[in-house]
Amino acid sequence: MALAAYGFSLYLSGDPRAAETLRKGVLTEVDDPLVRLVALCGGALLAAEDGRLDQARALADTAQQIADGNGLRDLPQSTLAHTVTGVVRAQEGRLQEARSELEQALRTRRQWLGLSPWPTVEALIRLASVLCDQGDGTRAAALLAEARDVLIILPDGAETLNARLESLQHRLSGASGITALAEPLTGRETTVLRLLRGTLSRGEIARQLDLSPNTVKTHTRAIYRKLGVSTRYAAVSRGRELGLL
Repeated sequence: MALAAYGFSLYLSGDPRAAETLRKGVLTEVDDPLVRLVALCGGALLAAEDGRLDQARALADTAQQIADGNGLRDLPQSTLAHTVTGVVRAQEGRLQEARSELEQALRTRRQWLGLSPWPTVEALIRLASVLCDQGDGTRAAALLAEARDVLIILPDGAETLNARLESLQHRLSGASGITALAEPLTGRETTVLRLLRGTLSRGEIARQLDLSPNTVKTHTRAIYRKLGVSTRYAAVSRGRELGLL
């Protein structure tokens, strides 16, 4: 169990030790189907990342068999099997099948409260990539925004996930024909823009960021100027188009 969980965490954080840790987890062939499922899925994701498609497919198929044969289909852990199968199908060019598997993973996870967010983020990023390839940029952008919200709240160790998200965002922006800003938003301006999505007043945003209301006002004006808008709603809408939200 420790090898499976640790290896999957290393994979998410981009640590090269993930390969050896997950290999050990797979080779132990532990009797517990849930633990074996996690190890196999982590190994499949790594194999797919390394271009070892045959191995990734074999590990994903075994994970699906474990989920099907042990009555795990409706449990949250089974979503990993759907995710890795989706990843393999995407690499095979079977995009509609990949989309179906990844959507099933997200549907199942959303039925359960209190789950770890990381497998959900993985599924969100993978599904967004498939949707981008299918030309569904609007939904892809929405999924990336959902994943980004998690990474903002839980930034510790998420550098690799953020890098993957940003790389996909650039690809999505290019596919949509969206041009970059002549003057990019600063980090603080981006943070303010994200808070403008909600119902917080300027004063409440200032308190949340430990800034003065005047400073938030200055940031807001700069955001409007750089985005070429004049209202809060328009700024949020433009930010989504540019992949900033």
